[in-house]
Amino acid sequence: MFLGTQVNNWNQARIDRERAASYRQRLVDELTFNSRQFRQQIAYYETAKRHGLAALSSLEAVHEGTGEAFVIDAYQATQIDLSPPKRFIFSEMVSAGLVGLLGRESLQEMASDYYLSLAANEPQMLESPPYRDILRRVMPYAVQARIRERCGDRIVYHGKQPIGVTLPEYCTLGLAVGQIGEAVDKVQKVPGIAADLTRYLSALDQKLALLRGTARQTDELAAALRKRD
Repeated sequence: MFLGTQVNNWNQARIDRERAASYRQRLVDELTFNSRQFRQQIAYYETAKRHGLAALSSLEAVHEGTGEAFVIDAYQATQIDLSPPKRFIFSEMVSAGLVGLLGRESLQEMASDYYLSLAANEPQMLESPPYRDILRRVMPYAVQARIRERCGDRIVYHGKQPIGVTLPEYCTLGLAVGQIGEAVDKVQKVPGIAADLTRYLSALDQKLALLRGTARQTDELAAALRKRD
């Protein structure tokens, strides 16, 4: 009887170890995806920021000859990537009371802090100062549609897995000079548009800082889980 009980205990211990290892690996896989997605979002918003800075330079200079490039820059600055990070595995562990499978208490706290920070960052990542709405309200729809068609988001893959979107470094619209001129005129005549774009660029800086910090935190948690044993 004692031997049978001992064998059962060994089997249960083995099952528990395998279950813990499975959850940790699944969580590492999820974090690896998040890390790739965050870095793709960083690249995305860096591109949007470059467009915004170019548009701001044109607005502040108010020089003649500001044409297609300005229209593209002014619009591309407003592009956003709202792809949320994955949290399914940790949420599943919390719901099932299995966070202890991660190992030592400090590692459990590290994971909990990470997912709490994701939730805390959400409002700032979703923030959209008025410039985006203003620009898309005044720029002629036909011009916006052409920008979305020729300069819009392109899906980025890691292997066969989509991890985010990117913006083309260069594109042309092929619109008539009169259409471009009308769009430029409407945007430049908006009162306070340069100040609105400045505020928008500040929000982009904040998003980039959050994304860079969260990407580092993601990698640190994944590394800690990998060397847990």
